[in-house]
Amino acid sequence: MRFGWGFAPSSALALDTDMATAPVSDTRHTFTRAGRTIPVEVLEIQSRGDGGHALIFGKIGDDCLVRIHSRCLYGDALSSQDCDCGYELSAAMDMIQAAGSGVLVYLEQEGRGAGLVAKARGYQVSQRSGIDTFASYARLGYNPDTRTYCAAAATLQNLGLRRIRLLTNNPEKVAAVRTVGITVEQLPLRMVPQNRAAEAYLEAKRRYRGHLLPQHWWIYRMVNVLVLMVVIVTLTSCYLAVAEVAAFEQFMFITTVLAASVWGWPRTRFVRARIRLLGSRFTRFQPNSTTVDDNTRP
Repeated sequence: MRFGWGFAPSSALALDTDMATAPVSDTRHTFTRAGRTIPVEVLEIQSRGDGGHALIFGKIGDDCLVRIHSRCLYGDALSSQDCDCGYELSAAMDMIQAAGSGVLVYLEQEGRGAGLVAKARGYQVSQRSGIDTFASYARLGYNPDTRTYCAAAATLQNLGLRRIRLLTNNPEKVAAVRTVGITVEQLPLRMVPQNRAAEAYLEAKRRYRGHLLPQHWWIYRMVNVLVLMVVIVTLTSCYLAVAEVAAFEQFMFITTVLAASVWGWPRTRFVRARIRLLGSRFTRFQPNSTTVDDNTRP
């Protein structure tokens, strides 16, 4: 059986469900991020409306980490705090680099498939009327979500993967990959909302699309506060410990601590990624409190 999607890094290759298509070697190069280098190969996914690229990091195999990500200019490139897209992409890359291998399927599906201009119009209606972006899309006459993940699933199948750990909160991505016969372990990605707009957006995704997200975020915020308190107490204790010494020793101590923090904190991101990945294993089966069906979707 042959699909209409294909890879085209240098020459077009048709996807075939009976044959795993290996990455083309002429795209292989090293990729450096946050001080860590990893080899990567790039494949083009050709599909009307749901195409993009697959980035294969390291030597992949069964049970590797996979992120299927829809493009979001605001979140991915501009670090918007009104959605969780940028955080999810960054967290997924941290985990893939920490694991040493994985696949990022980056799909050109800006604005849930409607495009950037439609997305901007949806934001305007949402901010003026106080409704979520799913409802604003419907008010503007747009389909709230036109995305499909068939091409992404076929890509993973043709890479020869039979089991994956999928970094996502979206049950539709899980279902699409399972449709092609791949066993999926879902690992959710959780971002504590930075403002009311982000919290409303995450709640809309949980309610309308059944995303694996908490209904209440106060526990996560409390944990963040406790971590901050521990840091403050630790720094205060260090300051008091050197308060009795001469001014030069105080200056040298504080300078050393600041330098170590600036140098060391970014390099702990992969340790934090491993901890996040371990935590995901314990929370992946958390059910949503709201049952979602086609009648509840806008």
